[in-house]
Amino acid sequence: MVVLLVTGLVVAGCAGDEAGVDDGLSEALPPTTVESTTTTNGLDAPEASEVGEPLVVAPESTVASIETTTSAAQPTTAAEPATSSSATTTSTTATTSPPTTSGTVPPGWGTAETVRLRFESQVSDVPVEEFAAEAMAILTDDRGWGQAGFTFVADPDATFRVVLAEGAAVDQLCLPLRTFSKVSCQNGPVVALNADRWRTAVGHWELDVSVYRGYLVNHEVGHLLGMRHPKPRCPVAGQPAGVMEQQTAGLEGCLGNPWPRDWEIFYAGIRPVVYAPLPDWGPDPVPENREGQ
Repeated sequence: MVVLLVTGLVVAGCAGDEAGVDDGLSEALPPTTVESTTTTNGLDAPEASEVGEPLVVAPESTVASIETTTSAAQPTTAAEPATSSSATTTSTTATTSPPTTSGTVPPGWGTAETVRLRFESQVSDVPVEEFAAEAMAILTDDRGWGQAGFTFVADPDATFRVVLAEGAAVDQLCLPLRTFSKVSCQNGPVVALNADRWRTAVGHWELDVSVYRGYLVNHEVGHLLGMRHPKPRCPVAGQPAGVMEQQTAGLEGCLGNPWPRDWEIFYAGIRPVVYAPLPDWGPDPVPENREGQ
């Protein structure tokens, strides 16, 4: 019987493996360093207005063709992120099947979850419609988190935000995590993507920038779904890296990869889901990288 639970993030303060951050360059600050925040459903998340950037939200016309049926889980308290049992409409029947290599399947694996996302662009060279369309194409691809039972819906009124912004704005959105104007993060209900990484990827990335964007979106939204950085990194050189590995910081001998591996899909399908964890919430154990097993 598999008892591993991965619906959380790494505890803040573990330099190089912080909750929701995709790069080992980042580190966590004590929560007391946040001076101005706006409380949303019990979570303290800095608003973009704090860094002088206007909020630009995808108009309804950009999502009119997307069917919306249920509401995503909303964070309930700062101490404990929301679980699917308390705030998300779910199905009692699994809509997907776990990978055949996953072993014993826990009860409720892959129960359907609908996650609503509000897309915002705070940069002039990437219109919000373009950003939302590309991100949604990534999230709804058959190779993505949908294999673990997740359906993603673009909704301009959603609490969960996916924000494309310049480094300074991302730094504010990610506090108490420090992103040094270089990397991205997930912080409570906010996924903040660094616009420079969106535009140009990173120096060691040998694939097209569109592939890196796939990694960036799936990695940070994976954190929103409670997924953590696995250990060890790249146990089998030459194989695709896990999407929850910190590929922005280096590939450690693996290949750049934008899609969750089978063993990551297995972890993501475990229920209940813990959505939008805060940086200081991260239960053990850390997911085991099962590549090659």
